[in-house]
Amino acid sequence: MNSQTPCFVVNLDSDTRRRRSMEATLQRAGVRAEFFSAVDGRLMSEDVLESHVDRIKAEKEYGALAKAEIGTSLSHIYIYREMVKRNLPYAVILEDDVCLDSGFARLLQSGSADALESLFDASVAVMIQLSHVNRAYRRPEKSLGSTAYAAVRPYGAVWLTSGYFITLAAAKQLADGLYPVWAVADYWGRFQQLGLVELWALTPNAVWESSEAQNSNISAERKVRRKSPKTLKSRLQRIGHELIVKPLLVRRLPKIST
Repeated sequence: MNSQTPCFVVNLDSDTRRRRSMEATLQRAGVRAEFFSAVDGRLMSEDVLESHVDRIKAEKEYGALAKAEIGTSLSHIYIYREMVKRNLPYAVILEDDVCLDSGFARLLQSGSADALESLFDASVAVMIQLSHVNRAYRRPEKSLGSTAYAAVRPYGAVWLTSGYFITLAAAKQLADGLYPVWAVADYWGRFQQLGLVELWALTPNAVWESSEAQNSNISAERKVRRKSPKTLKSRLQRIGHELIVKPLLVRRLPKIST
């Protein structure tokens, strides 16, 4: 059996329907995966929940956090810890409500020039977003073997934990830097600002949310994020980006969703 990048699927033990659907998706794609029991913050007692949260830092950095959001963040932190415990150089993390591109399995073939592993050493703290990112810088760009995929540096906000590739170095830094929980699991832009991880994105995207994702377990409880106040400096920077950076240095990325 060919060696494959470890693949974790985050799934609530109680959601057996999603698990069965995702198992079928993985089988069609030819991908082996390990289902990881998600933390359901909604079922935790207040005392236990609060023992995992830094509310003061959360209020400063992000804003109010719902129970479900805290549970999701803990789920990803626990996967990072598992990577460190097992000394896994790389891993792909998926949610249980995604679709996979037909070329997805090639991205996980260890030792292949087509594999995501070939792009970065495990000692470099990198996350590659596998779901769609709207825009990216034109350079740098890392072609991925003989595939049509390439890794690029995203421009603008990067959200979602639907599907991403992560190195061991990034897992170590995120496991330490995100606990106790002070933000949602997909606050990637801020994580990069703090030096916890370097963000890249795969184009075209190899993962996208299925129709099942519209019935998210946390969307109903998601809180409104605190926005940073606009300053004269931030306004001038935005004007500069609109007039110079975006037209000359940035491109829109194609979106694969079928």
